[in-house]
Amino acid sequence: MDFRNRPIKDIGEFALIEHLAGVLGSTAYGGEGVIRGIGDDAAVLQQSPGSRLLASCDMLMEGRHFDLDYFTPWQVGWKALAVNLSDIAAMGGRPRWALVSLGLPPTLTVGFIEDLYKGMAELADRYEVIIVGGDTCSSPGGLVIDIAILGEASRYEVAYRSGAQENDILMVTGYLGQAAAGLAHLKKGKEPFLPEADVLHQAHLVPEPRVEQALELMRSDLVGAMNDLSDGLATELYEIVQASGCGARIWADRLPIDNPTEQLARQLGVDPLDWALFGGEDFELLATVKGNKGLSLKVKGLAQAIKSMTGTPLSIIGSIVPQYEGIAIVYPDGREAELKPGGYNHFSGG
Repeated sequence: MDFRNRPIKDIGEFALIEHLAGVLGSTAYGGEGVIRGIGDDAAVLQQSPGSRLLASCDMLMEGRHFDLDYFTPWQVGWKALAVNLSDIAAMGGRPRWALVSLGLPPTLTVGFIEDLYKGMAELADRYEVIIVGGDTCSSPGGLVIDIAILGEASRYEVAYRSGAQENDILMVTGYLGQAAAGLAHLKKGKEPFLPEADVLHQAHLVPEPRVEQALELMRSDLVGAMNDLSDGLATELYEIVQASGCGARIWADRLPIDNPTEQLARQLGVDPLDWALFGGEDFELLATVKGNKGLSLKVKGLAQAIKSMTGTPLSIIGSIVPQYEGIAIVYPDGREAELKPGGYNHFSGG
């Protein structure tokens, strides 16, 4: 198909990426020192025998990814780095170094940029990430932040999207739909009143990358595939089953949705399941885990260890099935429906 004359908003982000990979040809997928190129949350590069170098980048644009009406500069800095750390976590690695490029409207003050960097610095210090450079230029529009992140992983402990196998169980960290709920509440001027609204606001404004949780998952030797939920559960699960050549079933009543999210959904007349499946920006981890009968105690122990170590719950939400069964969501009454990929798309407007 000839995309050259079509607006990118018509073809969407993922079709655009696939098309550009085709334009690049073999340089997108291989070459000296490249273990895995385009197609996962981060590139995998040969660093030294026994280890892998992980590389990724993520861009945030004012008016598209954040709104300064309710984001502070500190929160923008934190989130810009957090979304990058999440990509390294999704590959099972430990983030190490970052380069920060900024497109700056000339009217911004030095104090604004200082606060932005303080947000990045606090998160970087927490995970021992070193910001080693970057670039700045003038932006004729809003603020743009583009961060390149490098991480490390053992050659035997890299989680690829293609690693899922039939009969694996599907597990997610944390709670789903919080970030989408927080954004909805912020857009409405924090109305209606909700006693625990801060939990939802924080999920959108200052997300916590699941770095330690990912490392613990990888140490268990039970993980097959893994993704972060930046673009929503439905889309991220689709990416895993497509890459792995399999299907999946998830149970609607097993999706971990907390009370504040459910309360706000009721008040706004929204189905909280929509936020959990399609909201995106939760930055939780979706993992396929070996789950046959002989491993059930290990899986339970893994969930307990992660909860004890980090305070983060790890929930079973479904299982991997053969390709012909597709992706289905099963409701409490036994009804099943096809689950199609959906969530945030950079070129569709939502």
